[in-house]
Amino acid sequence: MRVALVTTSWPRFDGDPSGHFVEAEARALTRCGEDVVVIAADGAAFGWPGVAARIEENPWRAASAAAWVVRARGEIARGRFDRVIAHWAVPCAWPIATGGRAGRALEVVSHGGDVRLVARMPRVMRAHVVRTIARRVEAWRFVAAHLLDAIVSRVPSDVGRAVERVARVEACAIEVDVPTPAAIEEKRARVGTPFAVCVARLVESKRVDAAIAWAARERVTLVVVGDGPSRPKLEARARELGRELGARVVFVGKVPRDEALAWIAASEGVVNASRVEGASTVEREAMALGVAVRAI
Repeated sequence: MRVALVTTSWPRFDGDPSGHFVEAEARALTRCGEDVVVIAADGAAFGWPGVAARIEENPWRAASAAAWVVRARGEIARGRFDRVIAHWAVPCAWPIATGGRAGRALEVVSHGGDVRLVARMPRVMRAHVVRTIARRVEAWRFVAAHLLDAIVSRVPSDVGRAVERVARVEACAIEVDVPTPAAIEEKRARVGTPFAVCVARLVESKRVDAAIAWAARERVTLVVVGDGPSRPKLEARARELGRELGARVVFVGKVPRDEALAWIAASEGVVNASRVEGASTVEREAMALGVAVRAI
C-alpha cells in the first residue's frame, strides 16, 4: 500500500526533535511493509519554535504557509496513494478533505495545537471545518481524550456526533534511545548538584516562568533545555529570583534530541508547567527513562 504522510513538523537534520513522533510513525509503517511518502512542510512559516511564534515574528510567513498547503494538496491529488495520514487537522487535513474522496482513505491526527486553532475560529467557520473533516475521514485520531472533548463541545451536536463516529484516542508512538551512562554523568558534572529539568520551547504557552518560580520556591536547581523568543525575559526573571531567593537556573539552549534525553535521564525529575499539551512528549520520554514527572 502506498501511503502519503502529510505533516508540518518533521526533523530537518539529524537530532532535530521537531516531529520525531511523526517520524516514528513513518518508520513503523515502513516496517509493516507500507510504501511511505512524506510530504513535509518546508516553508518559512513552519519549524522551530512553532508556527505561531514564527508568523508573529514575520507576518509575511503566513503566505509561505498558504503556499505549502496548496502544494501539499496538489501532490496528494497527483499521487497514486491508497491512504493519506494528515498530522494536524489544520492546516494539513482540512485542505485535503475539501478535495473530495478520490479513492483515497484519509486519516487525521490531532496533537493539540490544531485543536486550539480550530477552537479559536469563528463559530460558523469552526463548524464548517470540523464537519468537512468528519465527513471525509475514515478515522480521526486524538492523542488525548481532552482534545476530542474540546472539539465536540465547541461544535453543533450533529457535527459532534459525526466526529465521535470516526474518532479514537491514541497517543502517537515515540522512540526513546536510552542515553549512555557517560552522557548522563557528563550532564550531572556540568551542573555539580542534583537538579530538576524543564524541556520546552521557550514560548509563553509552555509556562516555563512557572517552572522557574516553582524551582525557586522549592530551592531546587533547575536546568532549562530549549530556546525561543521568551528566553531573554525568562533569564531576567531567573536572575531576579536568584538575587531574592538564591535560586539557581541554568539555561543550556536548544540541543539535539539525544542530548535533551541525557539531561532528562541525569535529572532528579522533569518539571512540566504547560497546560496546553495533548499527550506531552517530554512526560512520556521521562517515564520511558524512569524519571519522575512534576506537573505544576
